[in-house]
Amino acid sequence: MRERKLSEQTSNGSPEQDSKGAAARSDRAAASSSEDLALADASLEEDAAAWSAHSLELDEEEAGAIESSAAETACDARAALGRPNLPLRPVSLATQADRLAAMRAAASCLGISQLYPEQVEVIDAVLNGTDVLMVLPTGFGKSACYQIPSLILDKPVLVISPLLALMRDQYEKLLKLGVPCIRLDGTIRGKKREEALNRIRTGEPVLVMTTPETLGAADASGALIQSGLSLAAVDEAHCISEWGYDFRPAYLQIGERLRTLGRAPVLALTATATEKVRSAIQRFVGMDDPRIVASSPHRSNLAFDVLQCSSGARHRALARLALRVRRPGIIYCSTTREVDEIHAVLQRFGVPSHRYHGKMSSSERSKNQDAFMQRGRRTVMVATNAFGLGIDKPDIRYVMHYQAPASLEQYVQEAGRAGRDGRRANCIMLYSPEDRAIHEALLARSRVRPEQLYKLGTALAAWASEEKVPNLESLALSAELGTRTTGALLALLEEATLVRWDAAAVYVTVPANEIEARSRELAGQFETLRTQDARRLDAVAAYAMHEDCRACFLREYFGESEMDGCGMCDRCRGQEDRPESFWEPLAPPKVAKDRDRKRRSTRGRTSRGASRRSEDKPAKEAKSGRRRGRRRGSRGRRGRRSTRRSEPTPSDSTNRPTPSS
Repeated sequence: MRERKLSEQTSNGSPEQDSKGAAARSDRAAASSSEDLALADASLEEDAAAWSAHSLELDEEEAGAIESSAAETACDARAALGRPNLPLRPVSLATQADRLAAMRAAASCLGISQLYPEQVEVIDAVLNGTDVLMVLPTGFGKSACYQIPSLILDKPVLVISPLLALMRDQYEKLLKLGVPCIRLDGTIRGKKREEALNRIRTGEPVLVMTTPETLGAADASGALIQSGLSLAAVDEAHCISEWGYDFRPAYLQIGERLRTLGRAPVLALTATATEKVRSAIQRFVGMDDPRIVASSPHRSNLAFDVLQCSSGARHRALARLALRVRRPGIIYCSTTREVDEIHAVLQRFGVPSHRYHGKMSSSERSKNQDAFMQRGRRTVMVATNAFGLGIDKPDIRYVMHYQAPASLEQYVQEAGRAGRDGRRANCIMLYSPEDRAIHEALLARSRVRPEQLYKLGTALAAWASEEKVPNLESLALSAELGTRTTGALLALLEEATLVRWDAAAVYVTVPANEIEARSRELAGQFETLRTQDARRLDAVAAYAMHEDCRACFLREYFGESEMDGCGMCDRCRGQEDRPESFWEPLAPPKVAKDRDRKRRSTRGRTSRGASRRSEDKPAKEAKSGRRRGRRRGSRGRRGRRSTRRSEPTPSDSTNRPTPSS
């Protein structure tokens, strides 16, 4: 891949002068390197897509400085550019050369020495006011594609993220770099929330990080309407398709919320998305003819393996692999019960491990996540798919799925968390046909059923005929549905322009005699979802049984063609079946046994001692006193005996002359 070098001298002029000087210098650099890149100033303005074949890189002297810590890098870069304060404004964005110069300055302030060509294409498009759907693998630096514009654009940049842990991690890192940012979610309350809202209302250039649910809050939306937006980014956009229909209905309302905030360019980011998922993202986010920037979801350093094993042999296979494969690693399970069981097994075999699932307390989850994320820790995280979105740990050496996942989209997303440092990593699936039944049961409980939509349509028709406006809870009660299910259904009805709603009120926007019939027409969408779920499970089974390169199967599933074998998966390596000894019962190592025995004996002594401590205290004190008395007595007797020896005997006294004599 060819690389474009952009050098820049330090400047002490005004921001306007800096911007113009940077553009002029980049133009001179392009002209001077025309032999290598065959690019002139005119080509920079003619075709932005031409930059997809080049990367943006700092010169050697500045890149050497960036090898220091991120905070020092940011300070050095700002000082070198003559901009002691962030953000970098005002900046001219009229031409592509201007946008490239601004990109370069902002990237250096974030400690980024090189941008991928896809990142350059995405950032250039959003700075130019174009909607973008970005589909790039995990670890490709998607977050930089909205962080860099937040340092350049004049109004707040909004980021909608699904997980609080992800937001917290990014927020803390940006604060260390001195990047203006605001975190606004359900955990920010009271005085801190009011301060954040007041700061947003000022319209200052800042990165605002929030959740889909908080975006719908009246105070948050009011502040954002007052400030206006330069860009709205939807991170982990595939969750619209996977979570929006049932788990988090607020995802389906993102497009409507953004329309109420004023039409700003939209950037949707995800690591995996088939054509159908891409269409769903564009529809629900409300994107207008977006530019799609996509790359292969497969990374060449990932080695995919599938082990065919029954439920009885699964524990034995996992224990052997966990003892043999290099750590750190992640083991994904389908249910919380299995997470607890596997964590106990690893502890019994002496494998340092943590666990993470939705039934644990928030503090316990945070504690385990922080312990796993510590630099240099070689531990294992056992978790449900609630763990992992936005996790930035580059040295994960393996990701193992204890059961087959519900879809290949989910599998590639989770497997892609391994090997982000570019070194070899293993992606292992323990597969059994029995796994399908687990996912079918989970999906049957989570997916909204058509008859539920019938109930909601009937209830809405009854409220509308009486010219009454229900709130969410009242409507759910009259439809005999849960509030979460009712919210998911209302989101679909709102997308079909049949209702307009929030938690306080649900308004029917069509005649009362039409709402019931038109609600029933939408029931076909849920049948389609169930059909798609079945097809995704079929695709997982086909992947597990595939006889050729597994990476090629995944790439073809996501729409690629003309590919060669990866040379790393079990099929390309010609991996033979595991020997019978691999599936035999495995005894815990002696060290782990001794440790467990010691713990049990220590706990036993502690519990027995604690129960008798209050009763035995007087007896122990008395016994201790007797011992001290005996020790004092023996010393006293020895002292008296030594004294008597030193006194003269009677015979000596009779022979010794007295003073009177």
